[in-house]
Amino acid sequence: MKQPLVINSPSLQSLSERYLSALFTFLFWIIWIFLWTPLVTLIGWLLGLDLVYLEMIELEGYKAVITDFGLFLICVAVIGFILGIWALYNFMRFKDIDRRAAIEPVNNHQLSIFFAIDPSLLAKQQKSQCLSVYFDEHGNIVNSTEIELPSEMPKQSSVTAELKQQPETPI
Repeated sequence: MKQPLVINSPSLQSLSERYLSALFTFLFWIIWIFLWTPLVTLIGWLLGLDLVYLEMIELEGYKAVITDFGLFLICVAVIGFILGIWALYNFMRFKDIDRRAAIEPVNNHQLSIFFAIDPSLLAKQQKSQCLSVYFDEHGNIVNSTEIELPSEMPKQSSVTAELKQQPETPI
């Protein structure tokens, strides 16, 4: 089997190699984002974002945003606190109670009753390797047809065979 050209096995790297890889990834993402700035600037100019700059920076509209952001943080903290109290309450209430139970396995008799089919037909369907099942609008089985699998795999095309015969060249 041909080995991939890119080996992605971080578990085989040392800690310093992983940190260096993460640093390079971060740097190149920053460069990639920086390359998009002219297009983003053009789109912003076309959408009138220069007016946003005038309102928020020159007329100091950002001060109102900072005040609203403080209120927003207070609301998030209160909601988080309430959620934490609720989680603690549920933990204390249910910590020693295990209400989860395993579902009992379904046997063939139950399956045949549920799908309203003959148990011998169900056994035949379970033995087939490939089966096409047809249902009505209520989810009941109305028909099933066994699909015959080809006994032999199809032959490869000549192009694929020629590619496999060529020797691999090292890179």
